[in-house]
Amino acid sequence: MPAGRFYLEGVTLTPEMEIELPAEIAHQARDVLRLAPGDTLRLLDGAGGEYPAELLVVERKRVMAWLGKREEVTGAEAPVRVVLCLGMLKAAKYETVLQKGTELGVAAFVPLLSERAVAAHEEASEAKRRRWAKIVAEAMEQCGGARLPELAAPQTLPEALAALPSSGIALIPWEEEHTTTLRAALQVALAGRTAAAMPEVRLFIGPEGGFSAGEVALAERHGAIPVTLGPRILRAETAAIVAAALALDALKA
Repeated sequence: MPAGRFYLEGVTLTPEMEIELPAEIAHQARDVLRLAPGDTLRLLDGAGGEYPAELLVVERKRVMAWLGKREEVTGAEAPVRVVLCLGMLKAAKYETVLQKGTELGVAAFVPLLSERAVAAHEEASEAKRRRWAKIVAEAMEQCGGARLPELAAPQTLPEALAALPSSGIALIPWEEEHTTTLRAALQVALAGRTAAAMPEVRLFIGPEGGFSAGEVALAERHGAIPVTLGPRILRAETAAIVAAALALDALKA
């Protein structure tokens, strides 16, 4: 785990800027990492940049730092934007997907309100969304990433399908599909495209009860491709993580 990497939400970072660290980050620097004046940590802007931050003052009530030049983080981000559209799950399961998806390199998460989704209104509360934002920020810090994934507002499946980019690729893992694998579908969809024209890839994962046949048919009418993740029936949170990992790995090839 990279030590001393922190994202500052709502703060505009500027080179040669003196900044007082927020209380939680100050605590981590002072009491957990045991940093002293002259030591350096890294501050993230969430848009691909890191700033070396030299500590100037380390006190019980405040920790001050001086920012160096912005450094673009390369090599840690996926070459293609992968968006995970996931049916609403119970809190702990959805949070696991947010954490692991961020670690893998998912660029955005779209909560889906589908026929079999659970606890939709509770899961989409403002307090819950703040918790989600904290989870993805901490996962970005931990994994060495530098781009904060987007957290979209909950959408119905028809809304999410209608918002598909014209050049994008949509895949919908489904237990009734037994032939076309995710990797094979991506290879066919990407055939003949240059690296500069790589499209966005959207993965549609059903809730705990899965998608209904009608929902899959609707997705197909919007151009989504049903795919299989293998012969076993996976839990929704497992399917989301597996699909993201398979897609991101295939897109590196």
